[in-house]
Amino acid sequence: MRLQVSRASAEEQLVALLNEGYQLRQNLRLDYDSRRNAEVFDAVSDMQRYYGQVDAWGNKVNQTLQEVFPTALESNYFCSQASHPAVDYQGMDQKFGHLFYRTLPSYTKRLKRILEADLPHYTDLPIQDRLFIEDIDSFRKVRDINPAMVTGFLKNGFLNQTEDQVQLALEQILGVSFHRKDWAGEVNDLYTANVVVNGLRHPTGFLLKGPGIGKKEMTIADCGKNGDQIVRLFTTPADLFVVQYVGPIADMLVRDVQGKVAELRAQRREAHFLIMDGQDTARLLQAYGKL
Repeated sequence: MRLQVSRASAEEQLVALLNEGYQLRQNLRLDYDSRRNAEVFDAVSDMQRYYGQVDAWGNKVNQTLQEVFPTALESNYFCSQASHPAVDYQGMDQKFGHLFYRTLPSYTKRLKRILEADLPHYTDLPIQDRLFIEDIDSFRKVRDINPAMVTGFLKNGFLNQTEDQVQLALEQILGVSFHRKDWAGEVNDLYTANVVVNGLRHPTGFLLKGPGIGKKEMTIADCGKNGDQIVRLFTTPADLFVVQYVGPIADMLVRDVQGKVAELRAQRREAHFLIMDGQDTARLLQAYGKL
């Protein structure tokens, strides 16, 4: 059966929730010890508050499991009740001891099993024709950089970085050891099989444009005579085609790339494209410490 979200997204969400569960357990113990030491612990109100925090986390996990997996199997497994032998938690409130030593560890253990043992058994979502930088495993750090975090580097959507600077940054991020010099008749500016999407490597061709075109918005006319650079890009032996510019990219250029990918897919070839404008370029460079 197929996941309802990409495996990369599913893994990211489940790891975050597992870390939240571990952190919640630590926070509960710190709060409990602090209140006990101050002799203000209330077995009724404080336990009600602790249960509420655990329930909130559990409900969040349950909702995510339903959104990630195709059936309720994982959700039901996570929510299932487990019996535990009676234990005397010496020197500790018994209800807190059960919550801290039994209930929360039981839930985090189940979530960890779902992440490590169950998730790999499902088929990943098919890759769409258009990808975004967040979809690229090799660019995973960009998922922590939202657009608002790079506004200071942009002026009207334009990033002041040369084509060579962007190319060098991409080569370093992708582990490409050879730096190709820019020349007029090239098929692409960067070609590599190091790009990973959904856990698999994809040969990728890049068309890179810096501020040298002298425009705030890149159009088809800026990609060689009658867009022949785009035509040459699609002769690259690749299944992912990336068009990058340090500023805004015109809608018609995006449509042109989309059309070329559609033609390849109609020929039963695997083909996808990624458009990186100034904002996404800034996010990627910021995520990897290149700004």
